[in-house]
Amino acid sequence: MRTLVCQSFRTERVPAWVQSCMASVQDWARLRGHGYRFFDDALFSLVPDWFRDKAQGEVCPVTDLARLLLIKGLLAEEGIDAVAWVDADVLVFAPEALDVAIERDYAFCRETWVYPGPDGPMRCSLRVANAVTVFARENAQLDFFIDAALRIGRHQARIGKLDIGTNFLSRLSGILPMTLLPTVGFFSPAVMAELAHGPAQAGDAALRTLGAHTLAPLACANLCASLSGQAHEGLALDDAAYERVIARCLESRGAVVNRFRPGA
Repeated sequence: MRTLVCQSFRTERVPAWVQSCMASVQDWARLRGHGYRFFDDALFSLVPDWFRDKAQGEVCPVTDLARLLLIKGLLAEEGIDAVAWVDADVLVFAPEALDVAIERDYAFCRETWVYPGPDGPMRCSLRVANAVTVFARENAQLDFFIDAALRIGRHQARIGKLDIGTNFLSRLSGILPMTLLPTVGFFSPAVMAELAHGPAQAGDAALRTLGAHTLAPLACANLCASLSGQAHEGLALDDAAYERVIARCLESRGAVVNRFRPGA
């Protein structure tokens, strides 16, 4: 069974930490014997002009649709049995534990988003995201997801950041069972801050909350590049913070996060 891993990002002014993330995915793909292809911003040409216009400069929904259209085209190629899309800001720190093998249908990932509650204690929202998306050649759903994205876009005056991805998939998962990859994690600003600033930060409350809601030891995590340099949830993370997080995760092969799982 041949799986092709694909990624996309701009080719100019690429932060060093994003390069590190993509290198970790390439190394993992090589270890697993998967093919690998990189696509630059020409990927956006797959998306209809009217859809891009409605996104009003928001990259996320355009990429959400583009990856589905790309996957459809790649699955039509001879010899490809499955395509795995991995966001450019996903860091693989335990490559031996990341398995995206599926023989049919599709898989998304489980988003565990840790954030400070209004009353102080950390909280966690559980949603479905597409940072790692896998479709097998034997699936009957890819055309549905493409059509749904286009329908959502036509219905709205402006397409929001999460409308095609996390918001739609999370609502749909409430009525439609989905395969979710358990070893894919999400590092919110609260989690990133604790990892960046070193051990025992305020009792590692965010990391402990993430661990309590993680179903399996994490092999990789989305570092949420769209929030880099922005104030979010009272936190702002610069490139240096991202690089510290990456260094700690790679050096420990994920133990810096997984040690907070119950029974770890």
